[in-house]
Amino acid sequence: MPSITFYGGANEVTGSSFLVKGKKITVLVDCGLFQGEKFAHQKNYDPMPFACGEIDHVLVTHAHLDHTGRIPKICLEGFAGNIFATKPTQALMRYLWEDAIEIMEIEQKETGRPLLYTKQDASRAEQFFTAVNYGEKIMLSEDDYAIFHNAGHILGSAFIELVIDGKRLVFSGDIGNVKPALVKETEKLPANIDLLVCESTYGNRVHETGAQRKKIFTTEIKQVIKNKGTVVVPAFAVERTQEILHLLHELNEQGQIPAIPIFLDSPLAIKVTKVFKKFRDFFNDLHTDKPSHDLFNFPGLRLAETRDKSKQINHVQPPKMIIAGSGMMNGGRVLYHLEHYLSDPRSTVLVIGYQAAGTLGRRIVDGKKWIPLFNKSVRVRAKIKAIGGFSAHADQQKLTSWIKTAKHLRQICLVHGDAENIRQFANALSADKIPTVIPEYRETINV
Repeated sequence: MPSITFYGGANEVTGSSFLVKGKKITVLVDCGLFQGEKFAHQKNYDPMPFACGEIDHVLVTHAHLDHTGRIPKICLEGFAGNIFATKPTQALMRYLWEDAIEIMEIEQKETGRPLLYTKQDASRAEQFFTAVNYGEKIMLSEDDYAIFHNAGHILGSAFIELVIDGKRLVFSGDIGNVKPALVKETEKLPANIDLLVCESTYGNRVHETGAQRKKIFTTEIKQVIKNKGTVVVPAFAVERTQEILHLLHELNEQGQIPAIPIFLDSPLAIKVTKVFKKFRDFFNDLHTDKPSHDLFNFPGLRLAETRDKSKQINHVQPPKMIIAGSGMMNGGRVLYHLEHYLSDPRSTVLVIGYQAAGTLGRRIVDGKKWIPLFNKSVRVRAKIKAIGGFSAHADQQKLTSWIKTAKHLRQICLVHGDAENIRQFANALSADKIPTVIPEYRETINV
């Protein structure tokens, strides 16, 4: 019988990494970066807790760093097999790794800590990429195989069906929200699943609807414009930024917000948006007949590719909006804008993504009045507004309804969530009487 050992994402949101051992093959599903207040958590620098050279294949659910950020590291430590991922995931991973290295280089200057891996190491890891299509049966041995299904989370995201030693395992990766703005809806689960390893990021809450989200977003922008302040949007470069740009395009077309300078201050997000335009066939039916340049562009949008252009933003008089990375506020250019605008009572920080425990973003969302930035404390006087409906993650209702699409599901493992979120989600699932396990870090479960 196959076994699964949980080397990340167990009672925590980052570091997803699940090692599956069968009779013939060993498979690693995701290999994510642990993230905290600093961009890269100290435990990323420890030797991998398994023999990388014994892994035959790596299956990647999607490109986010908390699922892919240690893949170059396992290649350094002996992995030389196949890294299976969809084409958009591969394209996005290249940019995300490149950006992660740049942030780690900044941290290296501040702390003296060595790099987790270099750009050359990341390039070497790309040599192991093998592209897959949704629905394609990928033979991993004579008898074992994997099928990638659309997860509806971000461009190219998948949940993975793995049949090994005759057992059917499904790894959710991250499941998308209801009616995603850009990508296609999450596919249904296959039948006869022996074990579902399911994310629980928002297993304890229900998001606003799309209409509510749009209304809140529009109201907040109008209020800041009235106050002659600045809207700061810490945004994940993949999916969230593109969704925000698309919504701003809509609001501009509909005349719902006045024209103000809107800065996209993220070289990574600018590159990622080009990837989105390249893979239009992954978009949902709402966008297939629209020119790609219309989806993410509108009057007033200014791209800040360089540091000089980023610095110039502060010289532009408000009202204005700044969309900058990183999404959890634990690195990137958004920190410089927070330094300027957190103490401004006329301004608003719109939080549109999950803030993991230990990150600067979590401190801000939790209402801390003083925030450490660049070796000093900054007083929080700006309004902090979180809008959960923008999340690319499913909420409790969506996750529950998705799980119910499976016929004959024998067991669930809940992962990728803060401990309390997972516990509440497990309680919500208890009515369905499907055995539910909450694995601990490095725990092994036999299927």
